[in-house]
Amino acid sequence: MTPLLVLLLLGADPPPAKPSPQPPAPGPVSIAPPSTATPEQRALATELVQLVQSETTYQATLDRMTDQMIPSMEAQAKATGRALPDDFRKRFKAVLLEVLPYQELVEWSSGLYAERFTASELRELIAFYQTPLGRKISLFLPELMGEVGKKTAAMMPSRLPAALRRHGLGGPGQQQSPPLEQPLKKM
Repeated sequence: MTPLLVLLLLGADPPPAKPSPQPPAPGPVSIAPPSTATPEQRALATELVQLVQSETTYQATLDRMTDQMIPSMEAQAKATGRALPDDFRKRFKAVLLEVLPYQELVEWSSGLYAERFTASELRELIAFYQTPLGRKISLFLPELMGEVGKKTAAMMPSRLPAALRRHGLGGPGQQQSPPLEQPLKKM
């Protein structure tokens, strides 16, 4: 979670907006730096990603996300005097699949792996994930990460405000303290 999002969720005043940068000079538009990955790296990375997170595993991950999100959605609906439709779970999962399609996840993840690992390293990772232990970790890792996420989300509200205050970042309803000025050392 980004620091600004955490502050907003806690009700703290966001930092003042920075002035908008000047628009760039006209020219070709680039949304990402050119890839240095070879076609072999991209192909191996795609194989690895599909091995580590199969479409079935991805569907299970979305199911866990849905399980975690529905209670708060039900509470919000109830607070406004409404109820979620009977087929809400099914329709919500369809929304998640539309917003986060599996093939896009594979493409994004593959690009990241291809940029960070050599073809040789990718082959080693593929070999590992084809072992019984590799298959087991690929099945349990999303669940483990989900559990860690739940524990983190549960402890953040009780720990974050005091930590923000200790570090001079205020908290809900508090003015942020200015950064400490330190004198320059003489050389």
